Amino acid sequence: MIPDLLPLKPYLRETVWGGRNLGTHYNKALPPDVPIGESWEVSAYKGMESIVADGPLAGQNLSDLVATYGTDLLGQRVIQRYGTEFPLLIKLLDARDDLSIQVHPDDTYTRAKNLGTYGKTEAWYVLKSDHGRVACGLKHGVDKHSFESSIRENRVQDTVQFFDVQEGDVIFVPPGTVHALCQNVMIYEVQQSSDLTFRIYDYNRPGTDGKPRELHIDHALDVIAFDAPVPEPRNSRHETNTTLVGSEDTEYFRLERFAPLTTLQHIYPTFAALTILTGQARLNKTHTAQTGDTFFIPANRTVTVSPEEQVEYLISSCG
Repeated sequence: MIPDLLPLKPYLRETVWGGRNLGTHYNKALPPDVPIGESWEVSAYKGMESIVADGPLAGQNLSDLVATYGTDLLGQRVIQRYGTEFPLLIKLLDARDDLSIQVHPDDTYTRAKNLGTYGKTEAWYVLKSDHGRVACGLKHGVDKHSFESSIRENRVQDTVQFFDVQEGDVIFVPPGTVHALCQNVMIYEVQQSSDLTFRIYDYNRPGTDGKPRELHIDHALDVIAFDAPVPEPRNSRHETNTTLVGSEDTEYFRLERFAPLTTLQHIYPTFAALTILTGQARLNKTHTAQTGDTFFIPANRTVTVSPEEQVEYLISSCG
């Protein structure tokens, strides 16, 4: 029997651009003196799985649960489409420094090049921003020829659109979009379960091993959507109990934000994941959920959220 709620312990990933704010702001138990850029809150990615933190399934990773419980855990619709391959990856990111300027492929390109099963469609919700910005999309008039020239001439940053961001901004990033998270920004990210990134520019800096990180120029030029509209940030701070990313945006996932003053109930036909951004609440009268906590919700299970103070949380579910 699967519990109605599974509190998860994340996989913490060291990055050259990471910092310490995931511990300071979201109560993650960071290893000392290591720059942690990513907290993989919900992950069945091999070797980087999240783990059940307590209860009868404590210590089991998400991959094992998917293999054992299948439809009961994920929902019939997910199993029909993906089998027992877990389709989503949910992270918290802390950018102490700029991330590489990069692009992700779609499913078709990924499979055609034998690079994996899934491309990477993703969406960001800005958690913190200290005068921060993001790169998203190319400037008007930049085509493949001019972009190749900018790479050769070490001026890629001149071709990219930058946007100032603030807490509550939502940015949907489809495959083919040149993008980068910049310093002093923290985000919640929901994406397809893929770690496939084509780096275009990395500021000529060394990686965590002291060596320059690999660039993937040929792949990047293949997948960049030069004629696509630029995805601009949209602020959602004045929207409560609302869908931030839905079926009109992507077939892969749904992202919702809630800031209830009274008890709310949620039930989904697929699995879902709930992450507390601020405040504290009781979930199903069995768990106290605090800032930074993430809970996995199996398919077709009812979750009751009872605020104990002002609370804000996000729920991601499968599209």
